[in-house]
Amino acid sequence: MEPEFDYPNPEPLASVGWLATHLSHPSVRMIDGRSPAEYAAGHIPEAVLLPSPAFKAAGSGETCSPEEFAAIAGGLGVRPSDTVVCYDASGPTAARAWWAFRMFGHAEVKFLHGGYPAWVAAGHPQETTTRPPVPTAYAVAGGRPELACSLPQALGLLGKPGVVFWDTRSRDEFTGADPRNNDPAKAGHIPGAAHLQYSELVDRSTGLFKPAAEMRALLASRGITPESEIVAY
Repeated sequence: MEPEFDYPNPEPLASVGWLATHLSHPSVRMIDGRSPAEYAAGHIPEAVLLPSPAFKAAGSGETCSPEEFAAIAGGLGVRPSDTVVCYDASGPTAARAWWAFRMFGHAEVKFLHGGYPAWVAAGHPQETTTRPPVPTAYAVAGGRPELACSLPQALGLLGKPGVVFWDTRSRDEFTGADPRNNDPAKAGHIPGAAHLQYSELVDRSTGLFKPAAEMRALLASRGITPESEIVAY
């Protein structure tokens, strides 16, 4: 991995430089998590558009089943042996796609550091051609269920020493001032949760993650430490 990554575990990240040199590799698949309009206006060559909502169960906000995941991944033209690179404009959709591939046991999946804006800023090529994926017969092998926390598990962890519930939403969602899609009577946050919006970990001027030391200090200021068991939502 490139020297720009000063993180203890840089493996989940791909730099735009790395992707540019691996763009034509037959086992590298790019997945664009932006909107159809953004994709049509310009995307990384050979990238395919991720259908929305990303990896949700049919008619539900819950994560899709292994069978549904396999159908989506195969529909995107991904093979289990491929290196998947997920990107979007600001992080959340690509991060969810990365998480889904990891949770369902895909061996090689990366998050593009800085996303599409970093790709464009570096002067790398874009295209506007729509690329319908060539479907594959994808099979889920194993998985990492520890990367997910069910509602019963969360209830069992609530109030336990050493467990931190990390609310990554906006401040107004955390306080209840903005209920978003929730019932206004139930707006707010999980009791005792720490608040740190995910975007605070990103340098707004570059779209890249902040340096490791800076992120570590920011997380620690909210009680989110390596010694804790973290439940993020």
